[in-house]
Amino acid sequence: MKALTITQKVKHILDPKLAGIKARLFVTREDGITIYDSTQDHTTTSVAALVSGVWQASEALMNLVSKQDDVQHFRLGFDTSSQGIFLFPFALNGKKYFLGAIYTDCLNPGQLKRQVTLIKEEMERLFEAEALKAGALPKPSVMTSRQGYLFQDISDAEMDRLFSLGGI
Repeated sequence: MKALTITQKVKHILDPKLAGIKARLFVTREDGITIYDSTQDHTTTSVAALVSGVWQASEALMNLVSKQDDVQHFRLGFDTSSQGIFLFPFALNGKKYFLGAIYTDCLNPGQLKRQVTLIKEEMERLFEAEALKAGALPKPSVMTSRQGYLFQDISDAEMDRLFSLGGI
């Protein structure tokens, strides 16, 4: 059986969710190549290129304020209360991608943003589990023995006093 491409896997994850989300969902690579777009039309290529550019510009602006080593925890939103765009970066197989939603006439943008967040987390979990199964990622190590103690010179009496109502 032939292995599925990343595009096919993303399509398999996102297509069933389209009925419950009133937005245009898309996934692009960091270099602006479209991986998935729920609305395949003449704007698909433009959306992917613009998403990549706006994210890179945002990273450059953030570096002026503070050096951010891990931008995976950021999100980008440009919206009003009923329409806008929402972007999340995520990593698949060590490469950066963006999951986004473009929406209009949305009654509950907070719910939509939550749905997109959950989709991003699901994709990361599924791809990470697949990579672990294939041996592409090292298995997470489990600490078997305690390496040290945070407080080495504290007595039981001092601990009791610390957590009593009176404090230290």
